[in-house]
Amino acid sequence: MQKLEEQEAREILKVTHYCDEATAQDWMVLQKPRGAFSFEQGLINEEGHGTGLVVELHFYRSPETRLITVKMGVFMQKKRSNIKQAVYQLHITTKSYNPDDWHDEAHEHFGKGRHIIPEWKTWKNFSNILEYFCRVTNIQFRPPLEDPEQLRLMP
Repeated sequence: MQKLEEQEAREILKVTHYCDEATAQDWMVLQKPRGAFSFEQGLINEEGHGTGLVVELHFYRSPETRLITVKMGVFMQKKRSNIKQAVYQLHITTKSYNPDDWHDEAHEHFGKGRHIIPEWKTWKNFSNILEYFCRVTNIQFRPPLEDPEQLRLMP
């Protein structure tokens, strides 16, 4: 996957983007690993026009350890091509809890730039992680995106 230059990625994220009409049913439950959730949707601008940006969220909590793995990202999808460019990515893995080296640390990418996220250990749940992601990426979910781990009864 290609990555934008860090400055270009940060410029894109200065503008507010919207993820409209996302519902709990938009979360896909994955077969592997069992209990993992995935969400993907295009972003629009203030005028309601497509931006060529896509938000992807992946969330997994190990049933054995209760530790989480999170990958959240914003990608630019070029029209008429399968080329996806990384604008922003947030990575927390089970190794982040007890890292062997710098690469295992919880981190984020602004394009090609990579930065450690020291405050991630204060996040207690999915909502805390999503709040940080939305603040950094300038994305508003309308209505707010629900926690994929919350049980919902269907009518």
